[in-house]
Amino acid sequence: MEKQISAKLVAYESVPLGFEVVIKNTDVEMGKIWNLWHNIKLTDDPESWDSEVRLINKMQGGLGKLTLDQRLIRAHMAEFSRLFPLFPRSIDILCEEIGTGRFSKPAKIGCEGRDLLDSLGYRDQAGLKEQQKEILSEYVRSIEKWLRQGQPKTSTESKVFGFLGQPADGKLAIVEKLLRIADSDEPSVSSLMRLTEDMCTENHRDLQILGRPLNCFKCLPNEPGIIPKCQCCYSMLIDSGLLCAGKDGEIRLMVDEFRRFTEENILAYSAAINSWLREAHSKPVTMPKDTCYIKDNGLEIAKKVRSLLGEKDEAKEWLAACLLKTIMDNQRWHKRTELIDGFPEATSWFRETL
Repeated sequence: MEKQISAKLVAYESVPLGFEVVIKNTDVEMGKIWNLWHNIKLTDDPESWDSEVRLINKMQGGLGKLTLDQRLIRAHMAEFSRLFPLFPRSIDILCEEIGTGRFSKPAKIGCEGRDLLDSLGYRDQAGLKEQQKEILSEYVRSIEKWLRQGQPKTSTESKVFGFLGQPADGKLAIVEKLLRIADSDEPSVSSLMRLTEDMCTENHRDLQILGRPLNCFKCLPNEPGIIPKCQCCYSMLIDSGLLCAGKDGEIRLMVDEFRRFTEENILAYSAAINSWLREAHSKPVTMPKDTCYIKDNGLEIAKKVRSLLGEKDEAKEWLAACLLKTIMDNQRWHKRTELIDGFPEATSWFRETL
């Protein structure tokens, strides 16, 4: 992707720990300031940061001047959202960047981060559209595999198989219709929305919007053919359709299933990064017996994370600690108990280091 830099980072020495700064206009001495922790706590007040954030910022202060790549990786991380279509592959992308020390994949991995990388010109509409096509293609391949009843291997395949459940005559036709729209050259948001909403109201006539992904029916623009700025909408619509086709129970069960996929991956990846930080090669965290989306207690995820991160050094340790904190606390302002809350061993590095 061609980079057209419309702004530049100020000198690292001018950046407060826990923040990043970008100048929009070279004639202006100081520009906009981004709090890199904004996607785990909705505040710009450093006094409200917890002891873990303070520890990580102290680690940063001992590193000396960061490289441009390290600053961009941290800015990339600040965009992370567990609800974005690339989750949990987005974590793999960040682990690879930390491991190589190079900001090489300016993929959109979330709706957080206050558009720092966009302000710096690291993305354009053509690149975002291509990424959107890749996300849809991954869904298409996964749905096709479900129709063939293959074995799920990727995270998207696990999601599709888990949401749809076992094949049955009643759901095959509607899944094939959903597949045709998703697999078209220019998928129509309005067509996809109509189909998925019809699927949900047909199977669940008393449809109530109780949470993600079903709340996507309320957030799209009314203008036909308009693609929403947030790519989450395509993914949320497809996820809604898969859940409505696959689940015969109440709407609440669909919301719980979506949350289950997210929280199981949050736990598995947190445990894997925590293990790398602790340099522990012991068995991974024992996942709950009723786990649906993570196999072998997350052993394959742990191996992948360790391989991507590589050998530890101080800069990698700081970035990995940032990533662990970001993953475990991303969007926790809902004050809702999550699966990871019952597994303190998945984030034990913080307690050992503080």
